[in-house]
Amino acid sequence: MNQREFEEYFKDRYQKAVEWYDTKSIWNKRVYYAFQFSIIVISAITPVLALLELKWPTTIAASLVAIGMGIIKFMKLEELWINYRTICETLKKEPYLMQAELSDYALSDDKNKLFVNRVESLISREHTFWLFTITPKKEK
Repeated sequence: MNQREFEEYFKDRYQKAVEWYDTKSIWNKRVYYAFQFSIIVISAITPVLALLELKWPTTIAASLVAIGMGIIKFMKLEELWINYRTICETLKKEPYLMQAELSDYALSDDKNKLFVNRVESLISREHTFWLFTITPKKEK
């Protein structure tokens, strides 16, 4: 792999992948926190509504808690947030390992090729993890 090809890969594939995982991680974290905060607040208000014997507001509040928890579980917001953040941070350190010639880079004759191989391996591993996270588990 020549230097021009590596620079294209770095700009077109590597940097875009890091940006994508960073953006997805931030989005999933924010949505997860928003749902969790809402659930906590509504859960705290529900007993007060029940104590005041307000049937409809109590029922609605309890339903909103159930819906919020269901959405969090269904969308797997926490798992995706953590997974995307992990892959993003792992990808971010790769150029530093290469530059410092640490890990496998110390023994490599073609550091650019090794970089591409390691990045693609990380992305592939993340895709596999995503499939296992998103795909519903079959019951035995």
